[in-house]
Amino acid sequence: MGKKLCKAIIPLCISILCISLTTQEKYNKYISNVIDAVSIVDNKDESEKLKKEVEKPKENNYTKTYWNLQSLYNSDDEWRKELEKFNKDSKELNNYVGRVTKTSTHLKFALEIKEKLDSRIEKLYAYVKLKQDINKDSYKYLDMNEDINKVYRQYSGICSDLEQEILKLPEQEFKKIVANKKIDKKYGMYLKDIRRCKAHYLDNKLEHLLANTSTISSLPGELYELFRNMDKKTNLNPSQYASVMEDVNRDERKNAFQDEFVAYNDNINLLSGLLIGQVKKNVFYSSERGYKSSLDMYLNSDNIDEKVYNKLIETVDQNLGSLHKYTSLRKKVLKLDKVYYYDMFVPIVEPVDNNITYDKGQGIIYAALSPLGKEYGDIIYKAFNERWIDVYSSENKVSGAYCLSVYDNHPYILLNYNNSLGSVSTLAHELGHAAYEYLSSKNQNYLNSNPSIFTHEVASTTNEALLYEVLIRNAKNDKEKAYYITQYLDLIKNTLYTQTMYAEFEKTIHEMMESGKNLNALVLNDVWGQLLQKYYGKDYGIDQLSKVGWSRIPHFYNSFYVYKYATGCSAGVSFAEYILKNGPDYYINFLKEGGSDYPVNLLRDAGVNLTSTKPIESTIKKFDSLVTELEGILSKEIK
Repeated sequence: MGKKLCKAIIPLCISILCISLTTQEKYNKYISNVIDAVSIVDNKDESEKLKKEVEKPKENNYTKTYWNLQSLYNSDDEWRKELEKFNKDSKELNNYVGRVTKTSTHLKFALEIKEKLDSRIEKLYAYVKLKQDINKDSYKYLDMNEDINKVYRQYSGICSDLEQEILKLPEQEFKKIVANKKIDKKYGMYLKDIRRCKAHYLDNKLEHLLANTSTISSLPGELYELFRNMDKKTNLNPSQYASVMEDVNRDERKNAFQDEFVAYNDNINLLSGLLIGQVKKNVFYSSERGYKSSLDMYLNSDNIDEKVYNKLIETVDQNLGSLHKYTSLRKKVLKLDKVYYYDMFVPIVEPVDNNITYDKGQGIIYAALSPLGKEYGDIIYKAFNERWIDVYSSENKVSGAYCLSVYDNHPYILLNYNNSLGSVSTLAHELGHAAYEYLSSKNQNYLNSNPSIFTHEVASTTNEALLYEVLIRNAKNDKEKAYYITQYLDLIKNTLYTQTMYAEFEKTIHEMMESGKNLNALVLNDVWGQLLQKYYGKDYGIDQLSKVGWSRIPHFYNSFYVYKYATGCSAGVSFAEYILKNGPDYYINFLKEGGSDYPVNLLRDAGVNLTSTKPIESTIKKFDSLVTELEGILSKEIK
């Protein structure tokens, strides 16, 4: 099935060169130009002259705020030529079908060809994805995406045939092949992973049949994206909506919430049909491949024990008191009878700076991530100055944020930056993904380079945790400290608690389907409403519109993904605290390992054991201590 390639194509979503003296001088000059931002996390006194100089308003350099996709292909026509060439070149790999395991040499040559082809089709997919997401109303890129899907189906069939031959090898012959040091070093993980999943491969005919259904099975997610990006009509673009939801005027927030959620509610039967279709697809594939459940099938791809998923939900469910306490504090500070969805994003402490320009945001990032060392800092500099990032929202651009990496190029980050600290945090998050991919690709061959999403979310949330740890530790006064604490609390709330709630919702509806129960819009709304009440407590108000919140979560079409945010948050908070005490060496080495082992093993070797509940419990204790500290500061102000 081309396991490695399937993972690589999902977005979330160059040897390391020494920076030349000239580049380093530019880097140093840039750092000095953003000292006003750095001063937010550095309490050293500066001279009055320097303060006046750095406080001069600076204009954003917009030439560096959008992607340079010509680094992938110069034009759509060049892309089409490469697609045609790829289709022809893939026949070279097809020549090995039937004799790939004849000798170690045959296998080595076949895997070398496959590795190059995988990298090329990843690049082809990336170009279309990036183009489509900044031209969301264009049918041109929908057509191009369908063209590449046709080519990929043929290629994946070849890969499936090769993997079937590897699976059929007797155990002794397989061990003999992987004993070859050259094969084991580059391809051992890939080969062992295929053998590990042997029980879930079908015969050639059935594998080809399932491969050919991919265009059908992907329909729920594709149709959902068409609705979300092209058919959903609201009065605010994603950036404007995010800004209004932080507005102190409650009526403005409520109106924005209703405008957004009504667009989903008006199409709720369509949207429920799409999500139920996704669930049915998962139940079908898991059953046909002999998995215990849909959850078992998705966790198996990363070799994750179901206990990790279930223990996450169980541990969070047993410790919801801290989140209830935070909801009640929010109710008290905002002087509300009930806290509703549209009350969960407005700052309960006046923002220190509610107009953080992109330039200033970069300065904050440099300072907050400085504990990760120069090698990491140089990657951040490249991201900012070599057009890795498409920064601002526009009418033709999709909402949200992600990082998509290309092995022989560099990562690409999509943002909808809105000058808030939340946007800075999102930028730090996506840079975590980008630096991880960059370091991995410099230290691993292609098949070992693409880390699991499970570890990817560790890299992204480590950056966000570092951002808030540094901001809190260097706050100049209680007001600043309280504000940064609220932001850190929201990070943990949104990443650990909320994503665990999403994970519980996903697990619940799949189990309902697997046990023969019917799903429809009313059932989905009811399950969602009950979970909202359980997680956020008695002071949280549930109205009818908030019950359709499940319909706004695109990650549900990348099934059993959201729990990785929660486990990633737990590991990220642990890593951030360790880095600040002991330095970044262990962590940087973890990033460089890429996908060379299973995620739980890589994290355990780096000092974080996610088969234990300790990281989750530690993060919950961190959240609780921050709530207590915030209550103490706010009680002083109230007095």
